[in-house]
Amino acid sequence: MKTNLKCCCLFFANFKESIITRKIILFAFLVFTTAILKAQQGELKSGVYHVDSVLIQNGQEHKMKLKVQGNTTYLALLSMHSSTLDPGKTNHPPRVLLDREELIIVKEGPMTITINDTSKVLTSGSIALIEAGDAQSFSNASDKVISYDVLGFKAKTLVNISRGKANGGSLLKDWNDLVVKKTLKGESRPVFDKPSSMFERFEVHSTMLNPNEDSHPVHTHRAEEIMLLLKGDITMHIDKESYHAVAGSIILVRPDVPHNLTNTGKEPCIYYAIKWFSNPTN
Repeated sequence: MKTNLKCCCLFFANFKESIITRKIILFAFLVFTTAILKAQQGELKSGVYHVDSVLIQNGQEHKMKLKVQGNTTYLALLSMHSSTLDPGKTNHPPRVLLDREELIIVKEGPMTITINDTSKVLTSGSIALIEAGDAQSFSNASDKVISYDVLGFKAKTLVNISRGKANGGSLLKDWNDLVVKKTLKGESRPVFDKPSSMFERFEVHSTMLNPNEDSHPVHTHRAEEIMLLLKGDITMHIDKESYHAVAGSIILVRPDVPHNLTNTGKEPCIYYAIKWFSNPTN
């Protein structure tokens, strides 16, 4: 009887200790997440951002998907996050955003994107521009989990939906359909360069850069720019700082900030360069 009572006491003591330990881990996890989120809100500085992060606790990896958002020189709101979609699932019923545009970059496809009445299956590396006023939804008809990045843009100027529609409107661009242009350092793939509902000029292209090559000399421009790294291992030079970036990293460069990047990996790197302009000529 005494032995059984002792065993019961030990069981409940261990159980209580386990609960306390889990609470401590959860608390640390929440503090860690909150700290990162607070650090990546408000005014967004030039630098490298990671929308996928890992917290290691007691030797175990806890994966987190963080939403980075804030304002920039030309944007009232720039938001960046990564999402996954389980087999057979749809992210949400068709919905319309009237105050912003979104770029969707498929990291692991195939993913079906529907914009208004048009649907297209996009493979890994593909990109979609969803302009303000268009209905959108995403679905996964495959048998594996797929992933994608979402970049949201809300300009400080007024939305002009009619301007966007007059210049081609929303776009669905599969990676395999992009025209390849050979360069001395690798390849370039133009995606679009046009006025949109949000910007007087919005330009996106993809670059494949061979190992040990610089993207271009250090330079500045009035446009704001994002580089989203699809593949590779690079060093990003921004002003007087250097940053290590890998696949999944999102790099923001504000206007008039000196920058370039170097492929410091052993394989070609691939990235999207995304620029929005305060006026169509700068």
